[in-house]
This record gives sequence, structure tokens and C-alpha cells, in this order.
Amino acid sequence: MKKADIKLILIVGAVCAALLLLRYFRMDTGASVVVEVNGETYGTYSLSKDQTIQINDTNVLVIEDGEAYMSEASCPDGLCISQGHISANGTMIVCLPNRVVVQVLDDDTDAEDGLDAVTG
Repeated sequence: MKKADIKLILIVGAVCAALLLLRYFRMDTGASVVVEVNGETYGTYSLSKDQTIQINDTNVLVIEDGEAYMSEASCPDGLCISQGHISANGTMIVCLPNRVVVQVLDDDTDAEDGLDAVTG
């Protein structure tokens, strides 16, 4: 490789890192989570109140310190548990086997307005 190639790689890498950092720090924190089961709204819960929500007999959603996470799930793979904590507006936890979706919304967003498409 030539010196110019190395410089170009470093510049492109620095620009990508700067964009990722900018995106990370500009994430808006949501105000509530909307839980949907089988495409229907199960409930809307504030992120400012610590609580534990039993979703049917399949999942347990925990809200603590302004973040939500799935602590228990009856699905065999447990991917919804490993999705971690969410608090940024628009982020989701999805449990496909149990058809549970948890989405973070801000105060100004209606649950239906946050959808791009509905399938089912």
C-alpha cells in the first residue's frame, strides 16, 4: 500500500467514527413504552415510573431508571432478553415467538404514527 492509501483509509475511518458518535449522542430519550401483543396495544407505560409488567403468561417487562428491558420470556431462544435496555425514541424489543413488541415513544408520538407498515 502507498502512503496515500493509508491516509485515505484513516480519513474514512475517522469520518465513520465521528458519524457514529454523533448519532449516539443525538438519540432522544423517549417518555413511554407501548407494548403490543399480536398487533394489538396491550398497554402504554411511562419510563419515569419504575415498574414490572407481566405480559400475558409469556413475558416480563421491567422499567427501571428510565430504561425498559425484557427480564423473562417463555420463548425458546430468549433473543428478546438479550436485546438489552432501551430508552431512545423509536427503539424496540421484539419477541417473535410470543408476538410481543415493545417500542419507546416520546410524548408527541402516537403509537399508530410510529409505524411504517403493518403486516400480519
